[in-house]
Amino acid sequence: MVYENVLMALFLIIEPDEDIRRLYAAVVRGLGHEAAFFNGPPAADPQVVLVEPAHPESFDAALRLQRDKPRLPVVCASIDKPAQDMVHALQATTHLLKPFSLVELTDALQLALSQSDLLSK
Repeated sequence: MVYENVLMALFLIIEPDEDIRRLYAAVVRGLGHEAAFFNGPPAADPQVVLVEPAHPESFDAALRLQRDKPRLPVVCASIDKPAQDMVHALQATTHLLKPFSLVELTDALQLALSQSDLLSK
């Protein structure tokens, strides 16, 4: 089946665990989108950020990205329950508590993408 006019989005993954990063990237690619890992300033302009906010460097990176692009959708996937100040700061579209199912992750990513500027262009 060939899809016409399907937009490919860039999902930026900010996660300290390499195995989890690879799993997230596989899910993103399975949805037909691109995945990039955060290694300092992003070279491209992501449409969605997937972050582990319990990791201080990851949280700070997502916060900086969102300050530069306030409408950037953020999905939090964390080992910790969301702290109220983190929720307020990142304004995440979804907060997943690890462990979660791939269906929950897929739903969260699709919801975030639906709120992205990519679809409003």
